Amino acid sequence: MNNADDLSVREQAARELLARYVRVVDDPDRVEEWPDLFADQAEYRVVTRENLEAGLPISVVCDDTKDRIMDRVTVIREFWGAGGRLEDRHYNQVRPRHVVGPVWTEPQEDGTVRVVANFVVWGTPTTDPAPRLLALGEYRDVVEFTARGPRFRSKWVVLDTPVLQDVFVYPL
Repeated sequence: MNNADDLSVREQAARELLARYVRVVDDPDRVEEWPDLFADQAEYRVVTRENLEAGLPISVVCDDTKDRIMDRVTVIREFWGAGGRLEDRHYNQVRPRHVVGPVWTEPQEDGTVRVVANFVVWGTPTTDPAPRLLALGEYRDVVEFTARGPRFRSKWVVLDTPVLQDVFVYPL
């Protein structure tokens, strides 16, 4: 395989990782699979475009280690989900739907692939049949290639709005 073929394979694998990510985060029953999409040294951040462009370090979510990414699942299941007891939940259950695209990829000198994609997340609460906009923005990812396959080294969710439109406990 020549260098161009290798770059093409890496870019396709990075796009497929993003597609897998969307399948996992669109299904609240699969949240335990979410940390496995990240490398051992990884970060997941949700920031507003306003703060990012102003150079402000404030994040809506700042999971700056793989351990914190894994802790988020525990918090979702044990605190927000109250151990699975529907009557004790601290949020309204929402079925999310991500619409992602177009997806841009850019191979980096260090062998990673930078992935940028626009996204919209809609949610339909179980208590209300009308879907509502939860978030709108851009993914800014760095994908590395490990023995386990492609994984996010960095996933930044850049929100176009200064606040989320609703309470949302699952990853965006």
